[in-house]
Amino acid sequence: MIFKIKSDEKNDLLNIIATVREEMIRTGMTEGLTSINTITLSQRLDEYIARYQAIMLKELA
Repeated sequence: MIFKIKSDEKNDLLNIIATVREEMIRTGMTEGLTSINTITLSQRLDEYIARYQAIMLKELA
């Protein structure tokens, strides 16, 4: 069975990833890399990247 994800969903995830990444970098520079806010943003970014990767893997299957 071919599983096709809407292009909009992928683009939305890429935009979210870019936004969270920028916010994480700004927070890391102002609060430090070990601040709870930086770590929380890093974990959130990991989750979005994992979702995007899962979508891409499903499309390749």
